Order: sequence, then C-alpha cells, then structure tokens
Amino acid sequence: MTELDLVCRAREGDRGAVSELLATHSTQAYRVALHITRNQADAEDATQTGFIRAFTNLSRFDERRPFAPWLLQIVAREALKIRRADRTRFAFWQRQAQVRESEPSLESLVAVKVEQQELWQAVNRLREDDRLVLTLVYLLGMGEAEAAAALRIKRGTVKSRKHNALVRLRVLVEREFPGLRREVLESAASEAGPQ
Repeated sequence: MTELDLVCRAREGDRGAVSELLATHSTQAYRVALHITRNQADAEDATQTGFIRAFTNLSRFDERRPFAPWLLQIVAREALKIRRADRTRFAFWQRQAQVRESEPSLESLVAVKVEQQELWQAVNRLREDDRLVLTLVYLLGMGEAEAAAALRIKRGTVKSRKHNALVRLRVLVEREFPGLRREVLESAASEAGPQ
C-alpha cells in the first residue's frame, strides 16, 4: 500500500492508516522539532500537536505533493511557536558526536567530544534559518529537493542558503573557535545527504 493510499484511508477515519503514517514519520518529525525547540519535552509537545493538526486537516493536503514535507512543515511551525513562547535552550547538538574508529582511546573520545561540542556551539550561534537548513540537509540527510519542499522554498534557494550558512559557519569557527580542527568542520560539511 502506498503512502497516498494510507493518507486517503486516514482521511476516511481509518485508525490503522493513521497509526502507520505516525510510525513512519514520528522519528523524523521529532528530530525536526527537537532541533527547533532545543528541549525534549517541548519537541514531544510540538510533534504531538503537529500530528494532531496535520491529521485533523488532511483535507488540505495536496495529493500531488509528497506527504512527509507537508507533515514536517506543520510540526516545524508548532515547534517554532513553542520556541518563540519560552526561548528554551537545547543540548541536542552535543549528543551527535559519533566516533568512527573501531577502538578509540579515551583521549581520542574526549578530543572528539570537545570538538563536536565546539562545532555545535558554533552552529548554535548561526541565524535560525541557517541552522534549520543545515539541520534538514546534514542532520536529517534530506536532499535539496526535500528540504525545499519542507521549507516551501525553491531548490536553488536551499542550495544558496546551505552554501551561505556553511560560509558563515566557517568564518565563525575561524574567528571564535580557533582550536577547532579544520578536519572536523570539513567532515561535518561532507556528511550531507543526497542532493
């Protein structure tokens, strides 16, 4: 059964179809909300509220477009409402450090953790639209077309914003985080999802 079939069944009140759509998209929606709210409880609230809003407004969904970007946009809007209301902080970026070595030493684990924390502190200082496009493309692995659909902007605008955000990030790192090795920044930038 296709996703469009599930959406059509969900519109007709099929709880099984709603459950399947929720299971398919809940992790990605939560990650978007968490990035925006920077707080787990707020991210859960935004995800839940976004899903309720989406599923009560399924009649507005354009069946010619993909479902995921439409749903993620609703969740993102709910997360932004929460963020604006309470200006919470988050530590999500700090937990994203991944060590690629098979048996890293304690020293290398500490060094990687410190570098990742500095990188995400730098990302956190960027403008909201810079952080959002970097999150969609690099953290969630969206391609430019998917990110464009989620943000309701043109693909070329995503490409431009991504490029400009990375330029601003490099300048910020060089100016305020001189101890951060260049390989860490280049490694983060090379982990883009499909274009």
